Amino acid sequence: MRKNYKDSVKSLEADIQLANTLAMNCVKDDDGSYIQLRVDFSPAAHLFFNLFPWADCRMAGALGLIRVFIYKIYANGKTSMHLLERKASMRQFYGFVLPSIMQLQRGITDLDERKQKEIWFASYSRKDNPKKENLSDAADVEREAECEICMETTYRRVVLPGCNHSLCFKCYRDWNERARSCPFCRASLKGVKLTDVWILIEASDIIDLAKILKENTKRLFMYIEKLPLVPIPKD
Repeated sequence: MRKNYKDSVKSLEADIQLANTLAMNCVKDDDGSYIQLRVDFSPAAHLFFNLFPWADCRMAGALGLIRVFIYKIYANGKTSMHLLERKASMRQFYGFVLPSIMQLQRGITDLDERKQKEIWFASYSRKDNPKKENLSDAADVEREAECEICMETTYRRVVLPGCNHSLCFKCYRDWNERARSCPFCRASLKGVKLTDVWILIEASDIIDLAKILKENTKRLFMYIEKLPLVPIPKD
C-alpha cells in the first residue's frame, strides 16, 4: 500500500481511538453502558487502494468499502460486539458521531469546572468572613449576593485571581478599564485577562447544563439506534 493510504488509515484509527476514550469516560446511557467503535474494511478495500493509490479512507468510505461499527460495553463488563452492532458510514461518523462525542466531553468538563468553582468560591467566602456561615434569612442571603461596589444584587460575579475578591461583571469591566488592580485591596491585576478570572454562577445554571448534557447524550444514543444493524456472521 502507498503512503497516502497508510497515513489515511492511521488518521482514521487515531480518530476512532479518540472517540473510544472520550465515550468511555463521558458518553453513558441510563443503564451505565457506553459505546465503543471499531473500523471495518471490506475485502475489496485493499484491492481498491491498490488500483487507486491516491485515494484515502473517506473516498473508500463513500463507496461503502470502509464502515464504522458501533457496539456497547455494559456495566457488567459484557459487550455487544459481533452480536448487536450498528453500522455508520464515514460521513455519519465524521459528520455526527465523533462531533457529538467531543461536544459531550467538552460539556462535562465545563460542568465539572463550574461545580468546582462554586465549591471553591463558597469555601473562600467562608474563610473571608466566618459570620456568613450563620446566614439564616432571605435578607441576609440577598445581601450576600450584592456587589460591594454598585450594591446591585447579582449571582453572577467575577472572582479575582490571587486575592479572591468578587464584584459584578459590569463593575469589573468598568474598573478594569481604569486600573489594573483589585478595587478592594489593590492587588495587581497586570497581565490578567478576562479568561483568567472565574465567574460565580447560580446553581440553576449548573442544573440546566446537566439537563442539556443528558438530552444530548440521549439524542446521540437515539441516533445510533436508528443506524442499520450489522448482519451477524453465520457459522
